[in-house]
Amino acid sequence: MQQIHFTFHLSLFTSFLLLGIGGCASLRSVEVEKPIWVLERPIDSNYYIGIAGASKIEFPYQAREIARENALNSLAREIRVKVSSSSLLSTLQVNSWIEESFVSNIESTVAENLEGFNLIDSYENSQEVFVYYSLSKSRYASILTERKKVALGAAFGHYKDAQRKTSEGKIAGAIERYLMGLDAMSDYLGELNPHPNGDAEGTLFDLDRALLNGMSDAINGLVLSNKPEEIKLLLSDNYTEAVSVSTYFNNKSVFGIPLKYTYNRGDVPVRGTTRSSGNGNVEIPLNGFTPGTVRSELVVEVDVSSFSKVLKSLSPLHPLLEGITSTPLRIPILLERPKIYVVGTEKMFQKLIPQGELIPALRAALIKEGVEVVDHASSSALTLTVHSDTQAGGQGSGFFTAYLNATIELTDDGGKLIMQKNLERIKGVQLDRIKAGQEAYRKATQELKGRFTSRFVSAFYE
Repeated sequence: MQQIHFTFHLSLFTSFLLLGIGGCASLRSVEVEKPIWVLERPIDSNYYIGIAGASKIEFPYQAREIARENALNSLAREIRVKVSSSSLLSTLQVNSWIEESFVSNIESTVAENLEGFNLIDSYENSQEVFVYYSLSKSRYASILTERKKVALGAAFGHYKDAQRKTSEGKIAGAIERYLMGLDAMSDYLGELNPHPNGDAEGTLFDLDRALLNGMSDAINGLVLSNKPEEIKLLLSDNYTEAVSVSTYFNNKSVFGIPLKYTYNRGDVPVRGTTRSSGNGNVEIPLNGFTPGTVRSELVVEVDVSSFSKVLKSLSPLHPLLEGITSTPLRIPILLERPKIYVVGTEKMFQKLIPQGELIPALRAALIKEGVEVVDHASSSALTLTVHSDTQAGGQGSGFFTAYLNATIELTDDGGKLIMQKNLERIKGVQLDRIKAGQEAYRKATQELKGRFTSRFVSAFYE
């Protein structure tokens, strides 16, 4: 740096001298000759070297900063971290994308974590700026060793906390501590990581594998169960139920375990998350099934991805955590098919119709909606009673009008009214009165086959 300062003062002195000789002659800049390191990159086996330049023309206001940044990046590129074949990554047998993400993360953070480097020289002229950094390989190795020692020390602390929480039955907290331990040493998961296990002899053990195995054992040791093993949803309960699922570890109830569940309502899949309470149980609501659904399945499992909240935002462990799964609990769901006995009377202007239209139409529409239509009343079946009749309306220009009114009642086996629907003043117009009544019945039949029956059956599931 003394040479640079000397050159500056010499150039300034020369300029003043020229001004003195030339009177009002214009100032002429004197360029310093480029140092040899700009033209030919130095080679030193004991140092990492970073040299880079930036154009003042391209970056008139930031050339110096960009040159410094590029020089540090050049220095970082000389420091390569390779993933060992005996590393934790190969032990996990993870896919290449996750392995590459670890390596990429490590290399991309080298420039940010550089320390111990020295500015050897810099050069600047009217068009460009160059910066020269170097870093002692032995010093950087010592820095990395100390960094790793600190990181593994923090990871070991999390490991001991995780073991303690496991012994206390706090499994969710233990899983978090194991994961935090792996996160603390995530920059070194591509290396071998022996660490003293804390005993008097100072025995070494593979800390990363111990953390991973501890987390995996904790997750795999969680057992989910429910009784009974099959869920039966009944019409009398409107096909709704709260299913109780218990969480155990070593045959003891555990709380705070995040769970996720899914089941299919028929047309719409349902997904949700919950967490085991103090007694180790969760209540999962089942409802809203599509009419006609007779089977489904409730799948419950540990929500492993929810533990990612303890990781650093850019942790390379995120994809690894997403690849860890637990054994799901699968519970069959059986929905009782509604059984309905359809009966009633149909009249035309107060006269009984021997073979009606509404009752056959209702039976067909109910079957289409997944209802089991039975031929006689029983204790397991509901009764759907139809009463209908037509009444005369006005007449004119040779046309007759008839109106149909119908009451449809659903009762249980004890005769208790469950539901009632009415069809009111369904209009029929024809050339004679009977045909007008028949037309009214035809329109009523079409309405029963449409939204009326769908809404009627849907009410069972609400």
